[in-house]
Amino acid sequence: MRSDQGWLLALADIATTQWGLLTAAQAGEVGVSVQQLKRLADSGLLERLRHGVYRLYGTPESPDDLLRAEWLAFEPARRAGDRIADEVPLGVVSHRSAARLQGLGDLDADLYEFTVPRRRGTRSREVGLHVAQLHPRDWRLANGLPVTRPLRTVIDLAEARIDGGHLALIVRDAILGGDTTRAELAQHLRPFAHHYGAALGAGRLLVDSFIRVAGVPAGAGDLLRTPDPP
Repeated sequence: MRSDQGWLLALADIATTQWGLLTAAQAGEVGVSVQQLKRLADSGLLERLRHGVYRLYGTPESPDDLLRAEWLAFEPARRAGDRIADEVPLGVVSHRSAARLQGLGDLDADLYEFTVPRRRGTRSREVGLHVAQLHPRDWRLANGLPVTRPLRTVIDLAEARIDGGHLALIVRDAILGGDTTRAELAQHLRPFAHHYGAALGAGRLLVDSFIRVAGVPAGAGDLLRTPDPP
């Protein structure tokens, strides 16, 4: 029979590929029972982050750990590496959480927000779920997690009608980061222009107004100052 040290080594093989985190379901696959997990947690060798997700002792803490734990809980039996190899992983970080994770604007993220392909429940009050069919081009990896790329994040937040001051900063940062352009954003924001004080369908005027509100940081060059060619 394995000792606690033996169980820990088996768990470490899982956790080292998942930011030091593991799920109870993954532990069960290597023979570690729920009771053994509890004993390891009570002894301080594991830290419980949420129901069914733990951090291995000695793993450096990260501001993203709770977001990662919630993501792991969507498919607790599957390893993170297998999930991010999917065309579109189940549970893509989105909306406010996507903006925060990618350093877009300065929105507070009081929920861990994800986009999922179909309606589903969650045991966590800290999670907000949005139902949409994402395409492979809609997401990328950020800090090891699948996240909606800046263009898609802007569209989602505009559809959710976050305030214009915050959205302006996110639009500016999305352009400066090179993920999208003024013209592309103008096209995608046309359906929401009238919600932000522009004329119906006036996506380009909306983007221009956002850039004026957000301002152009020093060293940004002409990326924001020069309009896209017609």
